[in-house]
Amino acid sequence: MPVRALSRLNRNPTRPRELAALRGAVTVTVCVALICADAAADQLSGSLSVVSDYRYRGVSLSDNDPAAQGSINYDDARGFYAGAFVSTARFAFQSSSELQAIGFFGYAWRLPSGVSGDVGADYVLFTRTHDYDYPEVYLGFASGIWSGRLYFAPRYYGRDGNAIYGEVNAAQPLSDRLRVIAHGGVLWSKSGNPYDGSAERATFDARVGLGIDLDRFSVELSWVGLSNSRSAYPFTGNGRRNGPVVAVTLAF
Repeated sequence: MPVRALSRLNRNPTRPRELAALRGAVTVTVCVALICADAAADQLSGSLSVVSDYRYRGVSLSDNDPAAQGSINYDDARGFYAGAFVSTARFAFQSSSELQAIGFFGYAWRLPSGVSGDVGADYVLFTRTHDYDYPEVYLGFASGIWSGRLYFAPRYYGRDGNAIYGEVNAAQPLSDRLRVIAHGGVLWSKSGNPYDGSAERATFDARVGLGIDLDRFSVELSWVGLSNSRSAYPFTGNGRRNGPVVAVTLAF
């Protein structure tokens, strides 16, 4: 990693008050959701997973090594939802692992046509590399086998410029236990990468694979591809950009 990138990580800039407020709002919302779950346990769900490589929007956040993950979600009958996701993470320039946590909340609705929509916000933070913390807002849809979301982040992975990420997903059942999954996404960052001279460059990621449901367990075998990690992220490594990913998940 370039020396300027490392020196950036060593700084401890003052965080804007609005980012701290958003982080607190996410935390409070998740706590309220967990308290409310005592009165409506059927609206609370979660999962524990092990993945061979933690790919976040195509880029590896585990240095191409396995990662352990967990999530918890609360869905209110009126359409409100909240939750949290946690995963082990390790950047290529670090010798030890840390945690990535994502807290989110939003509101979902269904139209008479059967198409569902949702709007919400999330906050992504790391337990060690706090320069990479950032908030997002998003707008999504779901219809049949299709779903998608459009995200906006004012400070994506510590960058000064705005970033927009759009994704489209599909899950086509082949049988009661087998389904084909596909994902396509594009990240556009106005600031580009100051470490390699790029600017306003789009980065594409894709995933295609099979999902197998085994009662409470599910197994996902997929191939993940990324066009160029250097144009979108301030960290780089010598690991592979494209490759297979295996995920085993226990739902509860």
